[in-house]
Amino acid sequence: MKKQGNFSKAIDELMGGKFSEPEGEKVESEAGQPETEVAQVAQSAVRRVDGKVEEAIITRDMVIKGTISSSANIVISGSVQGDVVSEGDVVVEGRVEGNLKVHSLSVQEGAITGDIDASGNVIVAENSSVDGDIKAERIEVNGKIVGNLQSATKIILNPHSSIEGNVTAATLSMLEGAELNGSMSVKKIGGE
Repeated sequence: MKKQGNFSKAIDELMGGKFSEPEGEKVESEAGQPETEVAQVAQSAVRRVDGKVEEAIITRDMVIKGTISSSANIVISGSVQGDVVSEGDVVVEGRVEGNLKVHSLSVQEGAITGDIDASGNVIVAENSSVDGDIKAERIEVNGKIVGNLQSATKIILNPHSSIEGNVTAATLSMLEGAELNGSMSVKKIGGE
């Protein structure tokens, strides 16, 4: 099956699947690699790989103003000024100014200003930031967060993480070098 480029995918999604990219046309990233390879590497930490799940890509030069609501996986390399709601997994390499309600989220050298509510995992990688509260099944941080963290299972604070807020989880792992300025509450959820 032929993979579509970013522009073609966006047009295809807008037209309800009635657009196909001309044969022989290959879309490459700035690094000269096929765009699909670049996107797969950035998303591998959190994205569910499933041939049945659609994917939307917001490229670096795109600015979306307004709410995004989708059942697809979303890669945000550009800028979104509004809320993002997705039943799929979201990768943020760009900037989001709004709240996110998603299945899973990976912030890869991106920035989010707004609260995050995820039914799955949230990963905030090195050189990434979140200014808002995060609520998820599992949270792993190696970037900067100004806000409270709440996990149903586990929070991992890696060596480059900097947290200014309260942390609540059933299990907490804090590695040497991690910074936490706030209170900790570690207790089994639903336990004695």
